[in-house]
Amino acid sequence: MSRGGTLLRVLSWNVHGCVGRGGLRDPDRVAAVLEAVEPDVAALQEIDSRSARAVARDLFAYFEERFGWRSVAARTISAKDGHYGHIVLSRWPLESLGTLDLTVPRFEPRMAIFGSVSLPDCQVTIMAVHLGLWWPERRKQYARLKERLAALPRPIVALGDFNDFPGRGLAERNLTPPLEGVPALATFPSRFPLLPLDRIWYSEPLELVSFGALREAGHLSDHLPLVASLRLRAPAQADDEGR
Repeated sequence: MSRGGTLLRVLSWNVHGCVGRGGLRDPDRVAAVLEAVEPDVAALQEIDSRSARAVARDLFAYFEERFGWRSVAARTISAKDGHYGHIVLSRWPLESLGTLDLTVPRFEPRMAIFGSVSLPDCQVTIMAVHLGLWWPERRKQYARLKERLAALPRPIVALGDFNDFPGRGLAERNLTPPLEGVPALATFPSRFPLLPLDRIWYSEPLELVSFGALREAGHLSDHLPLVASLRLRAPAQADDEGR
């Protein structure tokens, strides 16, 4: 939220275990991007704290401890040496609303994260996902999300790696309404972006102010970070537009 209390900046980024080009694992470089962008809410996918891969760092705790932010995590894979999954971070008070199991048999375990962010103007419900790679898998996951979405308090921001390929349109058919999508931008692969796998969605009374993919961070992961600024419309403005 900006100092004027009118903007909410959100970021979604599949950080690929904080492994960039050349195989260098460096969470500090990922953190530097977050510091520069200053999101109010960030959803990071492919957080990998298994010690053999994470250089003995617990990445689920790393970002929260570095910034002093609140976090809600989904640890979808657990091993003796750590965990793998995704996380929501917020500079504002964040209450967990639980997770939703999206796992489809014979596919990688998946979960959705739900949280409520307390902004100066209102409560915003957050839904963060990292959906499956295969169309039949995602179709079942969207059916579960659609049912849960109908019961969530608004306004809602949904973000993450949806793995939705052009021409499939599963996200559009299942999330709208009540959500409206930030225009799709190519975020994968980061070196030559072709596919809009990472998306941000929002509901009224939020409205889109600006959005973009951060090409300058392309060397830090195989996905580009996606950023959007949303404005909470005043009640009088929303009423006028509804007439």
